[in-house]
Amino acid sequence: MKVKLISIMMLAMLAFVGCAEDESDEFCENPEAACPDDTAIDASACCTSSNCYWTYNGTDYPCSGTNCNAVLNTIITDACVAGVNMKSGDVDLAALKAQMEAVTEKLLAEARASCADCK
Repeated sequence: MKVKLISIMMLAMLAFVGCAEDESDEFCENPEAACPDDTAIDASACCTSSNCYWTYNGTDYPCSGTNCNAVLNTIITDACVAGVNMKSGDVDLAALKAQMEAVTEKLLAEARASCADCK
């Protein structure tokens, strides 16, 4: 009886391990962005085939992946403008935003390319 019970438990564990996903469908990257005064922005972007989010200061900010303007404005404002880090004009912030948007677009494209069931 004990052998049968142990065998059933082993089969259940094997089935569970066999069904576990090996790869994540989420792609993440920290673009190592910096404010105009070179203060690092500790933020990372993650995308699946259908949406993205940015993580900054322990908070996740969801966005569609194709339009993350509000999220990026929030992060850049908090990191660069709200503090004493802002020494340059809007041109530097526009370049920073473009850099962060490029990361989001790249991750979304990678996630969609890896998804066999995506349209």
